Amino acid sequence: MEYSKTIHLENANTLSNFLTQEERVNVVSLKITGFLGRKDFEDVLDDMCDSWGEFDDNDDYTPDYDLSPSLRHLDMGDATYVDGASLPYFGFHTLLETVSLPQGIKSTTIEDETALSYAENLRTLILPAGLKTVGGFNSCPKLTGLVLPEGLKTIESFAFCGCEGIKTIRIPASVEYISGSSFADCHLAVFEIDESNPNYTVIDGVLYSKDLKTLVAFPSAYPNKHFIVPNTTVVIGEHAFSFSKITSIELPGGLTTINEWAFNASHIRSIHIPDTVTKIGEGTFQFCLELEQVELPAKLDDIPRETFVSCPKLKELVVPSSVRTIHYSALIWSHGIERLVLQDGLEEIVDDGPMVVSAGTIKDVVLPKTLKKVPGGVFNYSPHIKSFNLDPENPFFRIIDDALCSKDGKELFSVPNYYREELYVPEGVEVIKERAFAYLPKLNSVILPSTLRIIESRVFQGDDSLKSIIIPAAVVKVDMDALWADNLKTVVMESSLPPEMTGYVKNDDWRYKKTILFVPSNAVSAYKKAPGWKSFIVKPMKN
Repeated sequence: MEYSKTIHLENANTLSNFLTQEERVNVVSLKITGFLGRKDFEDVLDDMCDSWGEFDDNDDYTPDYDLSPSLRHLDMGDATYVDGASLPYFGFHTLLETVSLPQGIKSTTIEDETALSYAENLRTLILPAGLKTVGGFNSCPKLTGLVLPEGLKTIESFAFCGCEGIKTIRIPASVEYISGSSFADCHLAVFEIDESNPNYTVIDGVLYSKDLKTLVAFPSAYPNKHFIVPNTTVVIGEHAFSFSKITSIELPGGLTTINEWAFNASHIRSIHIPDTVTKIGEGTFQFCLELEQVELPAKLDDIPRETFVSCPKLKELVVPSSVRTIHYSALIWSHGIERLVLQDGLEEIVDDGPMVVSAGTIKDVVLPKTLKKVPGGVFNYSPHIKSFNLDPENPFFRIIDDALCSKDGKELFSVPNYYREELYVPEGVEVIKERAFAYLPKLNSVILPSTLRIIESRVFQGDDSLKSIIIPAAVVKVDMDALWADNLKTVVMESSLPPEMTGYVKNDDWRYKKTILFVPSNAVSAYKKAPGWKSFIVKPMKN
């Protein structure tokens, strides 16, 4: 038998006086009237609505129904919240099935935290009159019959993203802002809107700005696989086509801007972007698992970070000569790219982290003569590239023993061949740049030159086969993260003077607790006192 209870609160923040500990665990249906406050949520409702469970290795959460509280129906519709405009956070992975929120709240989120996200059993949500901002209900797959209240002003990003049960939605006349991601991955075939809304309009089920210049949101369950964007459209809004099922699209000649994450996780297979487009946003095509072909516009100046994240079927990308900068992470985890064309005009590959941590299929890439700046470890993730291909007219770089170095040979940026086992750093190199040798899984032997002076951050990170290394006497600076290789057992220091540790220096770094640092016998005390080097097991060098 379901255990139901109704409570009327004359005074807010007194709910704890009306529920025993046993009731908090066993009540299935709870109705509250009167006045609610923050302590009622923090001290009582949060515990009653939270579930107990575990995350697996894929970060998927499984609730434990035996350990979790029994509450499934929470009706606060006849209560008034009095301690602020925002609904307090409550209900971590809640098992609630029906929720009526209290009067008095203006927003369902607080400090960017979500209210009832990942409520996998939530079927009914009643939003109160007077609500101005709604958000925080993403990934509630069983939620249906949602009604947005009149007077609502803002529908936040990802507000109901992933709520697959939502098949219809009507946007009130009062709404002033709605993100393209608000209803992404819902089962919407069309958007509906109050015709008197002064900010937005719907044409053939697609949501646009009132002036028709911006395509705001595309219904994820649009019935056709191909879509022609109207000629009036100048801007594709952020997340506009996120999770859409269309496989092809025709963009108009007057389009100028494609904003952030516009096609995120869509089923798009090919796209031609007209030359009128001068900007594409961050993450535009991330997680487009079916994307095979992209034609970029001739006036594009920048390819931003994570533009083509996880596009496994994309095999070729031609970067227009207009592009001055491309972020290295633009192609992260797109292991299928075999041909990358970089043209004269490109000046910088922006350093924003390693591209991949596993082998890629890129067969060749020509570094153009205009290229001035690259990140350490650039394009070292392909086993097919044995030597870098650099335009001989480039005045900023040169190839020395297949490695990419500065023109004067003093800085080493990257060595090719993902599966290389040995590495001889050329004499004359003074600085090894950040991540220059990172994530080379077979690298087991590294010979550093006598000219080396500086080893920058994360140079050996992910080099799981590397067990020992000798640091030459001329080295004066080593970044705290430089020697991070999980299986590194010994480091031999030839200098009696401990090199300066740079970066975020710690004296009890867990990464080096089991790494033996062999130093000259007359320098043991100095290394044991030196910042950063204290983290190692310091021992005198064997004769």
